[in-house]
Amino acid sequence: MLSKKQPRFIVFRRDAATSISDRAEVRVIAKIAREFSAEVAGKRPEDGDSWVIRNVTFPFRVSPLPDNPEMYELHSEDPAFELTPGRYALIVKNQAYDFTVDGGVVDPKQCIERIVTANGTFYSDCKKP
Repeated sequence: MLSKKQPRFIVFRRDAATSISDRAEVRVIAKIAREFSAEVAGKRPEDGDSWVIRNVTFPFRVSPLPDNPEMYELHSEDPAFELTPGRYALIVKNQAYDFTVDGGVVDPKQCIERIVTANGTFYSDCKKP
């Protein structure tokens, strides 16, 4: 859990020297508040703790650490950028690392509703978190 809203990450990967990208991203992980379908209209999901990685992304730059080629720092491209309290995934080379920012959730992006139809499953933002 992070208490700082302007995170920087130090990542260690043995394959960093040969396969590191110059970009990474942080994505929002939203809690499914309600599910709508023919069977369960407007009910909360059965397990009570379902989450979805959203397509809401924040780009991060990758900078190698000068003393160790297997370690690098990830930081926001925008020096004024802050993450709101909630759950996130740091995505590095198609690998997700789950983390949270401490505090009460106030961003509606942290909440989502699932709609299950015959045509597929769709998601929409909650009106409020």
